[in-house]
Amino acid sequence: MAADTRRTAALYFRQSLDVQEGMDRQRKRCTALAEAKGFEIVGEYADNDTSASKARGAGTSWHRLLTDARLKKFDVVIAVDLDRLLRTISDLTLIIESGAKVVTVDGEIDLTTADGEFRATMLAGIARFEARRKGERQTRANAHAASLGKRTGGRRPFGYKQDGMTIEPAEAAAIASGYSDFLAGVSLAAIARDWKSKGLHTATARYAKGHEGEPSDWSSSSVRTLLENPRYMGKRAYLGEIVTEAQWPAIVDENTWQAVKAVLNSAAKRKSPTRGRYLLTGMAVCGVCRSTVHSGGNARAGVPAYRCSGSLGHFARKSAPVEEFVREVMIARLSRSDAKDLTAAKPLDDGRNRALEAVGLRARLDAIAIEYADGHLTASQLRAASERMRDSLTTVEREMAEAGRVDVLSPLIGAADIGAAWDALEMAKQRAVIALLATIVIYPPGRGTRNFDPETVGVEWIS
Repeated sequence: MAADTRRTAALYFRQSLDVQEGMDRQRKRCTALAEAKGFEIVGEYADNDTSASKARGAGTSWHRLLTDARLKKFDVVIAVDLDRLLRTISDLTLIIESGAKVVTVDGEIDLTTADGEFRATMLAGIARFEARRKGERQTRANAHAASLGKRTGGRRPFGYKQDGMTIEPAEAAAIASGYSDFLAGVSLAAIARDWKSKGLHTATARYAKGHEGEPSDWSSSSVRTLLENPRYMGKRAYLGEIVTEAQWPAIVDENTWQAVKAVLNSAAKRKSPTRGRYLLTGMAVCGVCRSTVHSGGNARAGVPAYRCSGSLGHFARKSAPVEEFVREVMIARLSRSDAKDLTAAKPLDDGRNRALEAVGLRARLDAIAIEYADGHLTASQLRAASERMRDSLTTVEREMAEAGRVDVLSPLIGAADIGAAWDALEMAKQRAVIALLATIVIYPPGRGTRNFDPETVGVEWIS
């Protein structure tokens, strides 16, 4: 019996926009050509929602196609036309070096010959020219659309439906909570965990090892990027600058966005707790020296404990009784008839002006540092001026944060069971509530003391 000499083919489909019908049409036409030429189809490679004018790296079907071509897994590559396969000279070089022969529905090109390579180079050059010209037209169109506050397409923005104009309620609620939680002292990482626990994902696909394009989980950096996006206060940005009011609805008000932006850009350390292994880590203070309280220091291994960060000799005591006492104190305070007054934010004349004031103070700090470097200020003058400005900056940022920080109390005040509502909060939010309401002071329990004494934990309420 004669050996089977039937040639094998790989089908490649690509389009820039995610429209499944377009991919199906390409598959149908490429399959028909393979059958007409007697090729055996041994693989399909599809890049949906992918531009050929941009890099197509690891994780894309284009990258897998080149890898398999070098391994001689097929004889030819079939595409609808050359534009579907490549649009740059560099892509053409890659496909030539892979050794694959290209067959297109609109005409066969044999890249193993000089004539075929020349024709393909000319076509790739023309495609590159058309892509550049189209890009220039698109840039002008995007700038005009931005000036009118319009959306210009792209991936679905988190918080909105596919049209980018209609709010997606569940995601918008998470975004609004994210802004208020951040001002309340909740860390970016904690916000990311909260969104992940609710089954929310970013619009960015994952193509790293072990992933096939599923949505990415939220992280500190992606949450920060979202919070800094002026889209969410109803503003249209273009090339990194806000140009006009957007045509889509805002999710947060401008004052909230400006306050968050100012805190994110601040070089000064935030006063609100941002992380902690235990409930009071880095937030409670030592009753002897007022240093912050950290975890650790207990003589019994495996038993969580608090210690003074300033001196190991001041105290080291079990954390559980202290945390339970603080829990009961917070619940009692939030159960009082005047608890609703805690949700009335302190007057803030103009949040945006305060945010701009913070920006101005940071700019002045940079300016005096330059003056010192240039020899116009002495070290003592620099120190005095910077201390005054840093004090002012701290005051401004705390006032901005105060306006949003009270939102973290909403799940607690008025709840049918405040204890259950407290227990339902993740630790980062419990810490934010404590920081808002009081300063916890931990004193030494006394030598030989075995039972917890409430008098050894002070609560200094913040008026």
